[in-house]
Amino acid sequence: MKLRGPWVWAAVIVPLWITLVLCVAWEPLVRDAWGNVNFYRWNKLDLSAAWHLVRDGWLGSNPRLGQTLTTLLYAPGPYHVIFTPILELGLFLLLTAITLGRRPSIRSTDDALVFVTVTALFALCTPQFGPMLFYRPFTGNYTFGLVLNLLWLVPYRFHALEPRRYRIWWAPLLLVLGVAAGMCNEHTGPAFLALGALAVGWSVKRGGRIQPWMIAGLIGLLAGYLLLMFAPGHDARYGGLAKQAGMIERITERGVVANLRIVGLLAMYLVWSVPWIVLGFLARCRAAAPPSTWRVQRAALLAIGGAGILATLALLASPKIGARLYVHSMGLLSIAISGWVIAQLTARWARRACALLSTAVLAYVCARCLITYRTVGAISADRVAIINRGPLGAHVVVPRYPRFPSKWFLGEDFGAQNLRISTAADYGLGSIELAGEAPPKR
Repeated sequence: MKLRGPWVWAAVIVPLWITLVLCVAWEPLVRDAWGNVNFYRWNKLDLSAAWHLVRDGWLGSNPRLGQTLTTLLYAPGPYHVIFTPILELGLFLLLTAITLGRRPSIRSTDDALVFVTVTALFALCTPQFGPMLFYRPFTGNYTFGLVLNLLWLVPYRFHALEPRRYRIWWAPLLLVLGVAAGMCNEHTGPAFLALGALAVGWSVKRGGRIQPWMIAGLIGLLAGYLLLMFAPGHDARYGGLAKQAGMIERITERGVVANLRIVGLLAMYLVWSVPWIVLGFLARCRAAAPPSTWRVQRAALLAIGGAGILATLALLASPKIGARLYVHSMGLLSIAISGWVIAQLTARWARRACALLSTAVLAYVCARCLITYRTVGAISADRVAIINRGPLGAHVVVPRYPRFPSKWFLGEDFGAQNLRISTAADYGLGSIELAGEAPPKR
């Protein structure tokens, strides 16, 4: 009996959903999580508090909109476990929709293949993939921003492939969404602005009219980006590091080798996409003639891939560099690579090979996340219980995490003495120490 589309989608979505929910529920308290949890020991959550978080962040600490979401997600209650898996599943669906250039159909097994492929590629190529989903400061500051920017891009992407009319209310909607997306991350604004502008230019070249929502969205994204870049909060963030040197000066002082390393890391992370690329080239050798829409699709995918590279080049001007900052580039490049690979798979054997490869990778990713977060989540619960039970002024000893920093988990945070001291002070303890020796590196 031939499998129907909805059953294939269910076989993919349900296990992924369960993995997300469980790992979110098991998320350990590490690093910045302690400060966010401590915030709710002395503050309650309401609309006024949420507004103050946005205002105070923009004026005096972290001006990113995602930082406010991060603090909100630490509010007591089930909000995090409900909202975060929805956000993350929405990310994978947005990656799929932009790859296709239309809404994925639940009746289509081909669309399910695109979903599995782009999700597997994104998961495998993204450094610190686990923390991006299961460490709220990264989820709020980076994953949330990627979701908002991709959501903003959707109508531009769809319109570029197949012109359509949008109602007038889309203009204020795209304006507000653009402002929110622009306020999420400093190095992604130019990439997404370029994609939106290219989509509008393509529409004009094709003889179409510029619609109000197109301009409103671009204005909103630009306004949000400028609000973020010139926020007073940058003067205080990281000790005012962003204001200590200009962009050109920062690039020059870093040196050629260090700048090349930033770009080279992007290529290194993309090495994981080689199996799909090889499969695409093998399938292309026997491929039938491409469909008439492939020219437009190819141009769009090239633009999206170029935007992914541009997002990495923007990192050259960043005062701080870290693996977490590549998530936006990985999202855009996963779309471009997946779209090209899928277009080559005209033969049945090629599609089956891609389905097998992508499903195996996604299953591996889910298994690694489940094993990792089940382990560290239990240890985190023990640590929190020990700290909460400690009498005033007590010296407590907490268990170590058995895993070192990796793609899946950030690793031991209490190795940093300043974090142990600040956490002990927050909870009225004399000191916090780690039990035993660190596990041997493997």
